[in-house]
Amino acid sequence: MQPIWERIYDAIIKSIISVEHHLQAGCKKIQHSSRPQNCFELFGFDIILDSDFKPYILEVNFSPSLSADSPLDYHIKSNLLVDTLNMVGLKKNYKKRATTQKNGSLHKLR
Repeated sequence: MQPIWERIYDAIIKSIISVEHHLQAGCKKIQHSSRPQNCFELFGFDIILDSDFKPYILEVNFSPSLSADSPLDYHIKSNLLVDTLNMVGLKKNYKKRATTQKNGSLHKLR
């Protein structure tokens, strides 16, 4: 028996392959834009498992909502955004920045 995540990945890959032509057409439009290297797409997959842990895709969201309605939702979606931005090459800046009030004006500290 395949592990659950392997089955889920398989279902996701097959669904993306089924719309490959449409994705390629969209990419061709982007390639002719002024900054084609600055584009990516995020898909949201809603998947349900049956009693045998076989995954079924309920829907695929093109540009899924990233609003957070609960602390758990916020935790999941903020980590998703960090992972997504890391994958496209934007890394978190770990330098701490602080602002202080000095003589009535704000100054940034690095």
